[in-house]
Formats: sequence, C-alpha cells, structure tokens
Amino acid sequence: RSFGYGNRVTLTEERMDEFHPPRKPALRESYEHVLVRRDGHVLEVTINRPEARNSLHPDANSELDEIFDAYFADPELWVAILTGAGDKAFSAGNDLSYTASGNLPWAPKNGFAGLTHREHLPKPVIAAVNGYAMGGGLEIAMACHVIVADETARFALSEVRVGLIAAAGGLVRLPRTIPPKLANEMILTGKRLDADEAARHGLVNRVVEAGGAVDGAREVAAEILAGSPTSVRASLQFMGETAGIADTVEAVNHPSSVMDHLLVAEDTMEGIMAFTQKREPQWKNR
Repeated sequence: RSFGYGNRVTLTEERMDEFHPPRKPALRESYEHVLVRRDGHVLEVTINRPEARNSLHPDANSELDEIFDAYFADPELWVAILTGAGDKAFSAGNDLSYTASGNLPWAPKNGFAGLTHREHLPKPVIAAVNGYAMGGGLEIAMACHVIVADETARFALSEVRVGLIAAAGGLVRLPRTIPPKLANEMILTGKRLDADEAARHGLVNRVVEAGGAVDGAREVAAEILAGSPTSVRASLQFMGETAGIADTVEAVNHPSSVMDHLLVAEDTMEGIMAFTQKREPQWKNR
C-alpha cells in the first residue's frame, strides 16, 4: 500500500489493515497544527503555525489532508475557507527549517495541505490570503477555487531562490492562470506580486482591506450558499471532466452523468418551485 511517507508491504490484506487501518473521514475535536471551525454549512480551516509563517511540515500537511477528506465526505458541509493564523502569512509553503534539520520532507499523496495533488475538489474551497503566500503557499491558494486577498497579500513562487522548483502545481497552474510571460518571470526570478497586481492579472478574485481576508471569504461563501449545493457540485464536476478537452465544441458535447443526477435531485425541483412562487429556496443538498 502506498502512503505519502513511502510504500508498505504485507502478505495479506488483513495484515495491512491491522498495521494501517483504513481511516473513516471525520473531523477530530482538535489538531496540533490546524484550527477548525464549523459555522452552519461552512468549514473554516486555519493553518496555525504563525511562528513559522504558517509553513507546512509533514505533520501539518497530514492534518490538513485528513481535514479536507472529512470536508469532502460530510454532506452537511458545503463550502470551506482556508487561511493562515496571524497577519503575516497565509503560508510560506514548505517548512525549510524542518527539512534543514535533517528531517524527511514528505507530503501526503494529495499534496500540500491535502489539496495541490488531489485529483478533484468536489466542493468549493476558498483561500483567504492574509500576508505572504509564497512557494507552496501560493500553490495551495491556486489549488483552491476562489482567492480572496487582503491588501497586505504578496504572492510568489520563490523556489528557485532556494534550489528547488514549484513542483506542487505551481509550474502548471500559474501559467494557466496569469499571462504566460508574467508566469515565466515569477517562476524564473521569484518575482512577487502584490494583491492589486495579482487581481489585475486574474490570480486573485477579490482584494479587501488589511485583516479582512476571512470576512471577504465569508461573503463569497454566503454567495455560494445562496445557490443549490447540488448545482455547485455538478458544475465543479463538469468543469473538472472537461478541463483537459481543448476543442470547445467537443467539451460542450462531453458525455457526462452530471445532468442525469441533477434532473432528479430534490434541490432542482425546489429551485424551480421557489422561483415560480417568488420565495427563497430551502436547499437540502440532495
């Protein structure tokens, strides 16, 4: 069986389950490196390592991976917000001090924060960027669906400055998000963008006042919650299925089960009835 920290071999499936029991996705009461808060249908996740600019080592990454597994599996959670503790950094990415101390720098198979290598994010994740989003921190933010940044936010892929590369998605996502020439400059030189520049080039959705990133993300979450959660999930699924199809008409005609499931969903009928009756819909997520 393959894990982020390596491969493990046993002679039987039963023996493997004994040594590495399957974990049912669920939120714990508390975590060592992450703060979690449920607010109705919203899950707020805070990387809680401000003394290290919310950089991530294996234990922090593993906790975040577990948290997002639980989020995606919980039918009562419809939107997630990810931020960093304090006002200095969203995340400085990989904890280089941890690595320099001789520790093995492994990450979960789902990548930094349990997001950057995840094949599909079936429910919305909003990055609330306060301060620096550097290296892996920017890669985490780019893996999210929406980025809300406060005025102090700074974005960079600085890996070349420390002899590394942005291999957790940065080399792929950045040139697909902002103008390629600007992406080249950021990747090859470590150039930083401030919040306004990032918004102007399409990296950031909204810029808010200093200290207001989480509140801004909550506003976006409320706007998402006003729509049908089944429609939101279906939209994300179809966008994911067609992202790799270059021809527009072929992508539009892509055969998918999305509409089959949506047309028999309770929320679909509720949305239509609420519209005709001129009232607010009561979504059930089914």
